[in-house]
Amino acid sequence: MESELERLRKKVENFPSASTFTRLAELSHDAGDAAGAEEWCRKCLRAFPRHGMAYVILADLQNAKGRTEDALKSLAAGLEKDPRLVQAHRAAAEILAKAGRTPEAVAELKKALVIKDDEQVRARLRELAGSASGSRPASPLAGAVPAAPRPTVPTAAPAAPFAQPVTTPFSRPAAPAQARALDHLAAEPGIRGVAVSDASGRVISTKGLPAGQDEALAALGAEVGRGAAMALTTTGGGGLGSWSVVTGSGQILAFTRGGQVTVLVLAEPTVRPAMIELRARQVLAELGAA
Repeated sequence: MESELERLRKKVENFPSASTFTRLAELSHDAGDAAGAEEWCRKCLRAFPRHGMAYVILADLQNAKGRTEDALKSLAAGLEKDPRLVQAHRAAAEILAKAGRTPEAVAELKKALVIKDDEQVRARLRELAGSASGSRPASPLAGAVPAAPRPTVPTAAPAAPFAQPVTTPFSRPAAPAQARALDHLAAEPGIRGVAVSDASGRVISTKGLPAGQDEALAALGAEVGRGAAMALTTTGGGGLGSWSVVTGSGQILAFTRGGQVTVLVLAEPTVRPAMIELRARQVLAELGAA
């Protein structure tokens, strides 16, 4: 193991990658060097702040030391960067269950199932539901888990890191000045319409699109963004900046910043993406996302 650690230490000096940092953390942990493992996680997050698995490994190290709240904060930070990080939801569920916070643990497992159906998660969910207090309505969990998360209704109970709804500066209707930022982009030759959406797939603003098309584009943008975030996190490829879908009858061009707001353009097949990107980045800048 020491030779592998040394090889990776040399590799990360010349070719730093998120996967190498996290592998070093895992090997250090296996070798009994918890402090070294935590330091590798922090180095990873300094270099690749959106790499969700580094947060999961860090949380595991913190939890092993009895630092429960620190572990939950690390997992919450990882989920803020990557809301589809199943490992973070599962890790949070186990920590919450051990702390006697069963309803929150159940909620985390349900979120994990929404992202990826897994029989082990279902079994654990049934186990936790069976041990929940009698104050919760008794109902079997053998039925289907909802296909999409439902809005969280705030209550008067003390909020835990995993009970708080995630909000962003873009999860509200656009102001008139922001809506006007789309005018120049929508006026470009070959542009059929433009929509701006947040990370949850909600339309912030739209220009030139028939009713329904803006919502369809926003939903597509959210799904592609989440899928790409998972893949890029796993491969250490950094954050998604843009993507496109091209067909014989048209194309969809998307430009995003920080995964929080995305400009989606429906265009003719002859439109040059490079010419549209400049306008789209200007829209992001005016929206405060760039």
